[in-house]
Amino acid sequence: MNKIIPSAGLALLCAFTSCKTNDVEDNSKSPIVTLSSDALAINENLGSTNIVATLASPAVAEVVINISVTGTASADDYALDATEIIIAVGDSTGSISITATQDTIEEGNETVIFTIADAVNATVDGVETIQINIEDDDVPVVIQLLLNEVLYDPSNSGLDGDANGDGAYAQAEDEFIEIVNMSTASVDISGYALFDTENLAANIPNHTFPAGTIIPSGGVIVVFGGGTPTGTFGGAIVQTSTSGDLNLNNAGDILTMLNADGAEVLTFDIEPYSNNPNESYTRDPDLSGDFVQHSSISTALFSPGTKADGTNF
Repeated sequence: MNKIIPSAGLALLCAFTSCKTNDVEDNSKSPIVTLSSDALAINENLGSTNIVATLASPAVAEVVINISVTGTASADDYALDATEIIIAVGDSTGSISITATQDTIEEGNETVIFTIADAVNATVDGVETIQINIEDDDVPVVIQLLLNEVLYDPSNSGLDGDANGDGAYAQAEDEFIEIVNMSTASVDISGYALFDTENLAANIPNHTFPAGTIIPSGGVIVVFGGGTPTGTFGGAIVQTSTSGDLNLNNAGDILTMLNADGAEVLTFDIEPYSNNPNESYTRDPDLSGDFVQHSSISTALFSPGTKADGTNF
């Protein structure tokens, strides 16, 4: 059972390093390979998870995927059973595992980033990287939350902007933010609040997370401006703004999240992205990359509660 961490002392991690890769073999007949992980974080006390390579179709020849490993963690902080993933003919998946190494050094949370260095008999489709967080058990737990996607400018073309899925386009209602819990522990954000620039100055929340808002380990929460969100949204926790409007200004605004004690835990400055995109900004790759316009990596204009390709976190 995951431990629930109270809101006091919660820290929010919102910056990750992205890595790009080069294909060794760009054969149009070779299946596309993607990386995923069974968990986003592991505990220093011998926690482990698998890094999984998945092909879009079964291998017609043995696939060999070489993985490079970077991040803030040193080689002494974890053990790998391999750095090469092999997928046999007829199979679609293969994996390697990482296990954290227990020590008594106060290092704080560290990252391990897995990137496809090259692939034989498979096609690497752009950026392929997975980040795993190793949580240090020698210091107070630091919960890691990540702002992964923001829609401040829904399209006004028909239902193209109907992000909340209720069958109607409404600028204020279809705006949303998506936050992922990157920790091994559940986190209670009851009493936290979201503000736009104007409301922060007036100390009037655009949204207050109600009592009992607990994001499980690896879980996602999506907050829409309003409406009646309709759909599964990848199993995410879904809320609508308690004020009825997130009020994110296309011409430039700052989204701020404060904890229950009024301390700042998140800001997102819209100004660098204020180009009336008519779609969301999402991280590429999900969870570890920089923000890009959603249509640059997907046929969809947004993906609340799921990764950009529509799969679950």
